[in-house]
Amino acid sequence: MENTLNTSNTIGDLVNKIPGSAAVFEELGLDYYCQGNSSLAEACGQLGYDPDEILKGVYNTVPETPSRCERDLSKANMQRLLDHVTEEHYGFVLGATPLLTQLIKQVVTRHGKSHPDLMELQNAFFLLCGDFGHHMLKEEKLLHKLTRQVETGEEMVNLCDGRPEKQMEVLKQEHSNTINHINEIRRLTNGYAIPEYACSRYRAMLKRMKKLELDLHRHIHEENNIIYPRALKILETSCSTPQNPIATPSQNKRA
Repeated sequence: MENTLNTSNTIGDLVNKIPGSAAVFEELGLDYYCQGNSSLAEACGQLGYDPDEILKGVYNTVPETPSRCERDLSKANMQRLLDHVTEEHYGFVLGATPLLTQLIKQVVTRHGKSHPDLMELQNAFFLLCGDFGHHMLKEEKLLHKLTRQVETGEEMVNLCDGRPEKQMEVLKQEHSNTINHINEIRRLTNGYAIPEYACSRYRAMLKRMKKLELDLHRHIHEENNIIYPRALKILETSCSTPQNPIATPSQNKRA
């Protein structure tokens, strides 16, 4: 862990470099995933925190043995990063959402008549699943595939006319939309607080929703603050290198 970090470092960089910092930021409500480019001083100033005290608190909570998700992925190569997202985060979302869908339906069936806000929760969750599911497909077919092909020197459809930086901005906006859905779910569940009348399925639903939120925060942080900037540099370099043109399907066919 680096000992030269200070309040002028971005909160995204602090999460990468200091194990346990993400948990502190989650507790404080500091957005390190979509606003990871903000300095700690800026982020704390917006919420009325003393950035020096927060940084001290972050260092005081560093675990002796960092968990697997606390690894500094900023040092990993691009192939490893993409594999990590696919295996760890895509895998988690695809495994968690079907079970959550069933739990929510069961909870609505049992408690929905007396608590109509559960229908709002169900709708918010369905919107999250639909939007983020579409986002993952787009990301895998475009960003992941193209970045891997450029790095391995394979011929591919030309992305340059599509302006890589514009496509990255679209993906980042979709991340912001995902966070809006998550924030609505958090609001509807009162921060995942378990009501007195909650049955075992209700409790399981809230527990799994909170885990999903934490995973999406980490997922979006790793993409916005590590993968997207590096992928953009790779793709823009490829587009600006005339001696290594990117072939189009028609060119491949004629060849």
